[in-house]
Amino acid sequence: MAVDPGKGTQKGLLARSRMNLTFTEKARLIDSTQWANQFSFTQLKKLAAYLDVYQVPAKTLLFYEGDKNPYLVLIARGSVHVVKFASSGTARRIATLGPGRTIGEMGIIDGEPRSASAVTGTEATLLVMTAENFARLNRELPGMGIQLVLKIAKIMSQHLRETSGRLIELMGG
Repeated sequence: MAVDPGKGTQKGLLARSRMNLTFTEKARLIDSTQWANQFSFTQLKKLAAYLDVYQVPAKTLLFYEGDKNPYLVLIARGSVHVVKFASSGTARRIATLGPGRTIGEMGIIDGEPRSASAVTGTEATLLVMTAENFARLNRELPGMGIQLVLKIAKIMSQHLRETSGRLIELMGG
């Protein structure tokens, strides 16, 4: 996969224009994914107040490995490639994620720099929760904040299990 963030790839998700949707429209977008399965529609409308929606063309760099601006991205439509750059500068695709999958969970929890880059594979509709909105959600709606943290913990646990399985396969086990 040849992706050079400086050549031909549009930079930065948060620099783009947000879509102006109502809370109900945002809730419908979230509800259309498997990600929403343990939230009621009323809860999704409340959660929508803390999310921004972006319509992004293919080959848009969402964030670059090492970036320090944490935000969680829920893919509502389209696909996103998670990539790591080799020392030669060549991008290696780690995963391609589709609707209902998230990226950026670790950064929103620990505030550490990004561990990989993300580039849209197709045109995509993305819901974004910034670290500031995550903190505000936890202050204003602590019960929903706990539900979201548990959801993120489950996602991160699943990622760790998948990664451990791949590691064992690569080690010949």
